[in-house]
Amino acid sequence: MKKTIARGLSLLLCCLLLAPSALAAGRCPEKEHLPVDFADMAYTGYDGEVLQSALADLEALAVSPAGQTEDAKTRAALESLYRKILSEVDQLSTQSALISIRYDANGADREAADESAALSQLSVQLFDQCYRTLGLLADTPYRDILERDAGEDIVDDLQNYQALTDREAALYQEEDRLVQAYDQAMTRPVQAVWEGQVWTEESLSQDRELDDETWWKISALLEQARNRAAGEIFLQLVRTRTEIARENGFSSYADYAYREHYGRDYTTEDIRSVRRAAKRYWVPLEARLADAVSQRELRALDVRARAYGDGILDAVQPYMGRIDPELGETFAFMRQYHLYDIAPSESKLPMGYTVGLPAYGTAFIFDSPYGDHQDYSTLIHEFGHFNETFHNPEHGLWSSFHIDVGEIHSQGLEVLFTAYANEMFGPEGGRAFYWSTISNMVTSVLEGCMYDEFQEAVYADPDLTLEEVNRLFKDVSEEYGYAYGEDEEESYFWVDISHTFQSPMYYISYATSALSALDLWLLSLEDREKAVDIYLDLAAAGMSRPYRESVEAAGLRDIFREKTMRQLAEGIQDRLEEETGARSGSLSARVLTAAVFCAAVGIAAGALLAWQWRRRKQAAVAAAEDPWEPF
Repeated sequence: MKKTIARGLSLLLCCLLLAPSALAAGRCPEKEHLPVDFADMAYTGYDGEVLQSALADLEALAVSPAGQTEDAKTRAALESLYRKILSEVDQLSTQSALISIRYDANGADREAADESAALSQLSVQLFDQCYRTLGLLADTPYRDILERDAGEDIVDDLQNYQALTDREAALYQEEDRLVQAYDQAMTRPVQAVWEGQVWTEESLSQDRELDDETWWKISALLEQARNRAAGEIFLQLVRTRTEIARENGFSSYADYAYREHYGRDYTTEDIRSVRRAAKRYWVPLEARLADAVSQRELRALDVRARAYGDGILDAVQPYMGRIDPELGETFAFMRQYHLYDIAPSESKLPMGYTVGLPAYGTAFIFDSPYGDHQDYSTLIHEFGHFNETFHNPEHGLWSSFHIDVGEIHSQGLEVLFTAYANEMFGPEGGRAFYWSTISNMVTSVLEGCMYDEFQEAVYADPDLTLEEVNRLFKDVSEEYGYAYGEDEEESYFWVDISHTFQSPMYYISYATSALSALDLWLLSLEDREKAVDIYLDLAAAGMSRPYRESVEAAGLRDIFREKTMRQLAEGIQDRLEEETGARSGSLSARVLTAAVFCAAVGIAAGALLAWQWRRRKQAAVAAAEDPWEPF
């Protein structure tokens, strides 16, 4: 077990956009879910005194002569201390989640921000102490106490656990400080001066007199100001994280994150074949899909989708039970005990995620809504995460965290929901929702590959200047279909993607999981029952196995083969032509599709969403000649 596991699990507790998906009747393991309304879950803080006392008592007993000889009394004492430690860790994790939710609900709450940061640091220290102490128990005749929960392999690793050094602890603290600085920077208004007048994003959005050319020029200046504010923080994060990687024996943070944070069974080198195929086959496919929905259908969808909060929950709930009865029961539990905050609020930080509340055996969905049909997609996506967390019986100390699999759970639920699009939104609106969902998945493939390639390149050269980073992103994004003006040498909007700051190297999980979700969707068109069974089996397994192993066990295709990437793209293309024919559409349809994608992965679209997406090549198909040629 690497010494970084404490940090990895602390990130799991606090990281946004996490947790996986739904389980079916007869598949869910036994787990207690306390019937407590979220309003009654008080944040009380956590000082660690009880946990540290239990750890000290267990350590003393484990290294004593009694701890080296099998004895019923000693066993009972160690069992009691171990269970106390697990309970306290659940309390720590739950309190961390509660203060994070409070802070995200009001980004201006400095007290909550400081409390959240302090508890995050305490979590790192206490998890580290837990692993060091329980490693001593693994060296006694009572190691089976651990094996029942953690398994033999993890206990073997636990014996080799290396405690965090003071240097590592300081680096992690600095990383947390910088991430919070980014959060704050993105909530503060930026200013730009144009022809002697000071502009903000708010004042620009309210001005109805500007011509288009002037509007875009001011928007570009504001974008650059936002880039400067957040970009300098990013450079510090890159240097800090590079030091973290080196402390753990890695020359590149990208390789470190792939292996240590996400436990992937593929490497940065392996994923390059997926990125090459994405550029070849999926860039032109995205253009065709973006042109598939008419303006009339989009307007119909917007009209039918006008709802907030409980209205969206009411619309979605009946279909959960139709996919699987236990899925419906879990959704009903979530609603009964108000384990969500999806209402609009100007004070909210612009994000969406699911976080576990292990002390209650439940979870919580947080979302800052857009106010349109994207919010339906976000709810479905996040409920996939909620349901797995709700049913996952693994304790946080030992739980696996293969997020590529977790995102199949959420994205797989989204594609299965397309079967009900017409019932939810009517024929025209339903068709728009259906194809926007599929287009969203295709965009997830491209964006996941693009941001992963960008971040890998940055961490390969941590001494880049902000100007060089901006130029790098422009070069990479052009390969994925973005277009820029002749006088544009840099690209600035990458700072809007919070994952780049908060969860580096996470983004590729949206690509791998979207590819498998689309594989599942294509199967569902031929055999719905089989596809649902595969989805439910994947969800029931949680995140216990890494991506490639899980996909192979489920019978889905291997995306690391170029032929598979081509076949999946062709399958979507064939379905589109079969259903409607690939017809051209407008840029606004593409902006809508982009917004759906942003909602599904919890990205803050902000005022610059249209600026970002106007750069997409509208002639991507022509540029690719014939991307469907056989090998």
